[in-house]
Amino acid sequence: MNISYFFILATLSSFIRTQKNLNLGFIFVETDSENGDLLGFTLSAGIVPIVLERIRNENLLPQYNFTIFYYFDNCVVSNSTGSAYELITNNKIDVIFGPTCSANAIRASLVARFYNIPTFIWGLISTTQFTNTEKFSNVYSANPVYFSLALTVLDLMKTFNWTRFTFLSAPRSNKRCRVMYQDFISASNYFSYKTTMVYSFESSSPPLDREFDAFINETIIRARIIVSCFDRDKWKRAFLLKMYDRGLNNSEYVHINMEYTSTAFDSDAYDLNNNPIPFYKDMNIPTDGRDDDALKMAKQMLILDTQRDYFTNKEFDHEAIKRVKEWPFYCDKCDINGKVALNKYARYLGDSIYNWAFLLNKSLTNDSEDVFKNPDILRKHCSENIEGYTGKMTFDSNCIRLPYIQLTGIDSYGKQKAWFNYSFTSINTYERTDIVSSDTFAMTIFENWNKSIPLNEPICGYLHNRCPINFMKVYFKEVIIFGVFVIIIILAIISGIIWYILKVRKRREEDLNRWKIPMIELQNYSKNNEINKSIHSKASDHTLNSGKLAVVERENTNVYSFYLYNGELVVGNDSVELINILSIDHININKFFGMCIDGPIPLSIWKFCNRGSLHEILQTDIPNFDAFFMISLANDILHGLSYIHSSSINFHGMLSSKVCFVNDRWQVKISNITLKRLSTNDKISKRNLLWRAPEHLRQKFSIGSKEGDIYSFGIILSEIVSKGNFWNLEAREESIEELIYLIKRGDPSSIRPEIIVPPNIEVNPGFIILIKDCWSESPKNRPPLKQIEKLLKAFNSSGPKNLMDHVFKMLEEYALTLKDEVNERTKEIVEEQKKIDLLLQKMLPIEVTNKLKLGKTVDPEKFDNVTIFFADIVKFTVLASKCSPFQVITLLNDLFTLFDNLIESLDIYKVETIGDSYLCVSGLPTRNGNLHAKEIAELALGFLKICHTFVIPHLPSEKVAVRIGCNSGPCASGIVGLSAPRYCLFGDTVNTASRMESNGKPGKIHTTESFAKLLNMIGGYEIEPRGEVIIKGKGVMKTFWLVRRIAENTAYFNEYNEIENEKKLENIEDVTEVKQGMYRKFYKKNHLENNN
Repeated sequence: MNISYFFILATLSSFIRTQKNLNLGFIFVETDSENGDLLGFTLSAGIVPIVLERIRNENLLPQYNFTIFYYFDNCVVSNSTGSAYELITNNKIDVIFGPTCSANAIRASLVARFYNIPTFIWGLISTTQFTNTEKFSNVYSANPVYFSLALTVLDLMKTFNWTRFTFLSAPRSNKRCRVMYQDFISASNYFSYKTTMVYSFESSSPPLDREFDAFINETIIRARIIVSCFDRDKWKRAFLLKMYDRGLNNSEYVHINMEYTSTAFDSDAYDLNNNPIPFYKDMNIPTDGRDDDALKMAKQMLILDTQRDYFTNKEFDHEAIKRVKEWPFYCDKCDINGKVALNKYARYLGDSIYNWAFLLNKSLTNDSEDVFKNPDILRKHCSENIEGYTGKMTFDSNCIRLPYIQLTGIDSYGKQKAWFNYSFTSINTYERTDIVSSDTFAMTIFENWNKSIPLNEPICGYLHNRCPINFMKVYFKEVIIFGVFVIIIILAIISGIIWYILKVRKRREEDLNRWKIPMIELQNYSKNNEINKSIHSKASDHTLNSGKLAVVERENTNVYSFYLYNGELVVGNDSVELINILSIDHININKFFGMCIDGPIPLSIWKFCNRGSLHEILQTDIPNFDAFFMISLANDILHGLSYIHSSSINFHGMLSSKVCFVNDRWQVKISNITLKRLSTNDKISKRNLLWRAPEHLRQKFSIGSKEGDIYSFGIILSEIVSKGNFWNLEAREESIEELIYLIKRGDPSSIRPEIIVPPNIEVNPGFIILIKDCWSESPKNRPPLKQIEKLLKAFNSSGPKNLMDHVFKMLEEYALTLKDEVNERTKEIVEEQKKIDLLLQKMLPIEVTNKLKLGKTVDPEKFDNVTIFFADIVKFTVLASKCSPFQVITLLNDLFTLFDNLIESLDIYKVETIGDSYLCVSGLPTRNGNLHAKEIAELALGFLKICHTFVIPHLPSEKVAVRIGCNSGPCASGIVGLSAPRYCLFGDTVNTASRMESNGKPGKIHTTESFAKLLNMIGGYEIEPRGEVIIKGKGVMKTFWLVRRIAENTAYFNEYNEIENEKKLENIEDVTEVKQGMYRKFYKKNHLENNN
């Protein structure tokens, strides 16, 4: 048993009370034990004195001294129980921190409960058993529970419609994965989305190769989703390689790994640059050379792990590791050579200690010292968020820590990517934030799964035995034998009927000559032609939008190919059925040239229309789109449809805005008439069904009708009026399948497109009524084409007769206003650019922003002598506790605004503010000789003056005091980062200035000897020696107090200004221009006065 003592002297504002003693008990795991790599004393205990110093600095328990006792249990249950008993009975401890394993913590906490001793647990303890606050009323955990982690796995399976999975557990002696599996079962029973764990397996420790084989054998025949937990990273890599060797490296399998270590794909090992090494890399020497295989399987793996929302501070880890050899442990046998990071759970120990101090502070304030008799009182004060060593600590009303969980994967480039974030409001309620939109899941999350979401069960079943067999592959020999026999028989018959076949073929070829177009007469179309147009692809059902009416160059698509026939551009449309429509000749029917059947595929040849389909045009920004434009388009479609209905074709059958094409004269031409014969064989896309009449949707095979064409015509009219807002699909809650179902259902209030008239267009109300009549549910109630024609003519009785003239007139009007609009927009851009430049100059030095705007790199720069200034609000935590969050923000903003205004009058650059801390520097990025010391001195004195007169609006009786530290010396500066770049300072001068502030006193300016010498050389300031002070990390230093300004050394400034003033005058005009507006007024005048 080891004992150390820690005494804290606390000065109270009103009186001095006798300090009391608190005995703190710790139960650790020895470094060389089974779990030493996770919880070992050497790489975790050093955080204890650091947290106790923070508790002292924040005055959480100022009236108490601390005595530390600690034991080792090495995750052995009997040792834990005995250690707890010894700590309670012999050492009279007031609180226990530990044990660190689940079973041990249960036993030890029950012993502590008997004696009413609070137990703050950490480490490998995330079991849901501790959420039973009646049984464990004295237990407070720094770890979230596995139950919440399991819910995120189930949510993931619900999101992607997975119901069957297998579970692989590879635990160590601490049984972490076993506990995780048990909580996963509980969560599965609780979760509303029901899944089936078809097989689970717990391996040996370490897992055997044959065990992985057995698990994979069961998975292959039962599921495609694998959920796993591994207690060692090397076991995880071994399983990935086994999956690769067994052929599970395809897009069918998904591997979901559960972790609570905030490491995702990283391991505990570090490379020579102190960066974590991914677990899929072999860390043995020599390596097995299979890192690429492991990476391929890691790319098809998803990890749910706690989100690392704290910054990995290597200096913090280094300091904590070093402190294990100092007070209070003085561990001389601890080997810390080469150790660069704390173990995985050390920060949770820091969270436990700080959480205890925080809760005890609150309880002593509200419940006096009753908390030492009843540890459950601490639970009253768990509603606040606490900034811990693993990030923000959030607890529910029962003091159960709530996790922040992140779904992480690896993209095709091998980079880790976060896809989902889960934040919990209780252990079983959460909110999920998707980093990528749901319609891109296949292209992002499942990029490595051939960009498709894996199915819960393959189409052909888990054993691939549900799909039809390849008859030729199975019975190839039998087919050959039977084929030879049949051929012999056929050859005997062929000689008798060959003359008849030749005769029939000749007659058929003569019949085809009228419409047949030889492939040799079709010339490939060159892209160098002047016509620009995008062609709608039936396969992708996607239309390219553009502000121009002629969009892009034509490309051959799955449906259309482009050729020149007799010098005229035509379109080849795939077809298997020929209809004799060569005789059709109408201005609103697209010209049909014939068929070409001697090419690679049959082609039906149609004339090319430059502007593309009406559906495409309505998606573009058409200038001055008005009511006459609508009526003209509707008339063209109506005339073409009337011709079709009066001809032998009878009806179109598949009328939509996609088959209505527009030529360069803005004439609408109905095309693809032949497709109605193919409608009984070809599968129609669901989107194209939105133009079909409900009576045809209800029929399995329907080629259409005249009434169905009128319905489709009504849908097209609504499209024209709504300017391409087709069914308002983007805003609808229903999917296309649901929409089609509602249309087919045919209720009296049947669903139809919402007619959204653009605000700048006046549409005759009768036109809207006509549209609704056309899509009437009953075919008998739909108006005939002649009646529609009369109504359209009446709607446009006073308008122009020719659409081309109307379009040219609109374009002329549009051109007159375009120039003014361009000038106005250009002026707005210039003004916005000025605002951006001013904002950038507020965030970074002018010299830096100018280089960054020019795309130049900003090289780091060394300065021989500058002065660093640190300021910190005294007892800000206490002050903030009396304010609401918004009042805290208002307080800091009001105070820092006064500080900023003061800086504007000095040659000082404000580096940053962090919370209530304020960092400034003088002498960079523009050197000013030794005047930086004077500038900082004026700033420090000005801060004290501001704080003396500053009044907090909501706390007028409270006064704000600051500690100020100053130091002069060499420093380096440079830009750090690409995203949100920061201008940062580096060097021991910065650290020493910070130490001056932290070791100073409220309302005083604490300075180093180097700063004091510069001020003495400049003169005009009263400086008092403080004497020798022990400074952390620096040893004994001779420091001074800056008291006040008494006079100015005019001789010194005259000598300096004679040298510097000429150089500053050369650039004063440029500087003045930049310093206007958001910076300072009359900069040129004041700048010269200050320097003279």
